[in-house]
Amino acid sequence: MQKQNTWFIIDFDSTFTQVEAIEELAAISLKNDPDKEDIIEKIKQLTDMAMEGKMPFNNSLKARIALLSAKKYHINMLVNKLRKKVSVSFARNKSFFKTYEGRVLIVSGGFKEFIEPVVKSFNISADCVYANTFTYDKKNNIIGADENNFLAQEQGKVKLIKQLKLKGDVFVIGDGFTDYQIKEAGLCKQFFAFTENIRRKSVIEKADLIAPSLDEILFSQNLPMALSYPKSRIKAVLIGEGTFLAESYLKSEGYQIEKLPAKSNKIGTSIRNASLALIVPSIQISDKDLTESKLVTLSVWGEDKATFNEELATKKGIAIFNSPFANTRNIAELALHAIFSFSKNTNAKNGLGFELIGKKLGIVGYENSGSLLSVLAQNLGMEVTYYDEKDRASMGNVSPAKNLLELLKRSDFVVVCPSQTSNNKSLLGQKELNQINPKAYLVHLASEESIDLIATEKLLIQNKLGGFYIDCLHEETYKKTSKFKNTLSTLQNRNKTSETQENIAKFISQKMIEYMNTGNTSSSVNIPNIQLPELQNSHRFIHIHHNKSGILAKINSILGKHKINITGQYLKTNDSIGYVITDVAKQYDKEVIEELKAISETIRFRVLY
Repeated sequence: MQKQNTWFIIDFDSTFTQVEAIEELAAISLKNDPDKEDIIEKIKQLTDMAMEGKMPFNNSLKARIALLSAKKYHINMLVNKLRKKVSVSFARNKSFFKTYEGRVLIVSGGFKEFIEPVVKSFNISADCVYANTFTYDKKNNIIGADENNFLAQEQGKVKLIKQLKLKGDVFVIGDGFTDYQIKEAGLCKQFFAFTENIRRKSVIEKADLIAPSLDEILFSQNLPMALSYPKSRIKAVLIGEGTFLAESYLKSEGYQIEKLPAKSNKIGTSIRNASLALIVPSIQISDKDLTESKLVTLSVWGEDKATFNEELATKKGIAIFNSPFANTRNIAELALHAIFSFSKNTNAKNGLGFELIGKKLGIVGYENSGSLLSVLAQNLGMEVTYYDEKDRASMGNVSPAKNLLELLKRSDFVVVCPSQTSNNKSLLGQKELNQINPKAYLVHLASEESIDLIATEKLLIQNKLGGFYIDCLHEETYKKTSKFKNTLSTLQNRNKTSETQENIAKFISQKMIEYMNTGNTSSSVNIPNIQLPELQNSHRFIHIHHNKSGILAKINSILGKHKINITGQYLKTNDSIGYVITDVAKQYDKEVIEELKAISETIRFRVLY
């Protein structure tokens, strides 16, 4: 595309910014008005009617200004607000505006007073802004718009573009009927209906291209863009109602979102067509669907283990994430709830309650939730020890036990917390359970696989265990343990606070987004963990391969042959996978990509910029 023969006409409200400026101005000027919400709603209705072609624009504008009750000084407050509300895809593509400086025109039914200072940092000068201007009374109240300005009139944008007589290809980007009118009048080559912030059906139906982001427009026209591929073309599927909380995080990144209930019959099809997937633990994914998928990352909601073939996913180079520590606080509080339940006799069959001060608490698994629990228990006057397979720093006056058996023998309460690093499969088998203090209370918050439930039930029947609390991740375990003697059994209580759910949504969304954006694998279950810096004026080659010797040498040999300047390189491996990140200068022979993909040990190759 020839820069000198190309013009971009861009709307401001709900296009360049995420909001309608007059509505935001009303929110500022009517801050203390008891009818504020009703007035803003009326303004919104008037805006929508004009933007959908159901009301003449000039009539809508007059009616909206009459409702404002705004003064001149409110405009500076509005500008500060709008600067923070620039559309996400516009904000990340500042380089496009610099490249096409002088060729990007803001044409808006809004007002120069707030548009010019907002777009200035995008290399759009005041000369390239065509908009209305306010009129004021003697007390600086905003009372109207300059009616001699085309843009305050019906068909105003059409009249202006005719007067400008732009030579070359004209592209219009907007969300309203007034933007489409330019196309209708035959004054532009293409009209892009911009839907990142709002979707108007009557406008979408008339567009040459529906653009969920500026990236989509730049990609379609082969123009320079901040991303290697428009996120609006990348599908993220959320399966199981719990995962729907992640929608806002992924949507704000621009991904195309699909939500499916856990019992949907479309799960297989959606998995095969998605690049990102987030599932609740109960979802089963077949090997066939996994093999045929184009997934880049697949995550499990919460701390539970994968319900799919993790080895197969790894062989396909799919990065797996879960969120084992997003519910740290709730797990610690849940453990305290169980301890209080037993000590105050709310679950015991006979006997009196007792105080916790001086009682011995043994914590198995001293990661996030275990260490937090130790602090809370110390404040109650309990004597705390812990056991963990890894050396971990003690919190406060907590002391580590010499071994697991010592902890089990001496504790009045034993709390087993989730652990990401320990091999939980044989943590509390019959041998270990037989060593527990016969009067102790066992609180189990780790995975069900880590405890021998048959042996536990025998101890309860024989009165060799004071009580048993288990929070189950699977319904089958809940049904079984809820019948145990002197037992309090719950189902996924550790995940049931609103804070926990929101923490999981935020944590796991960020991990998936970081991996897609930067290749960062921190906290990945299966890909070697690398914490990567942000890309700085480079392209990033991401190479996942079978862990065999000599791969890095092969990669660098290819890069050297093509005389590519390496600005940064990172390598990490695990037993099966090698992960190489190479940042290179932007100028390089595109043939190098095909050669890197052709390395026989390659599992997956991506380019980011």
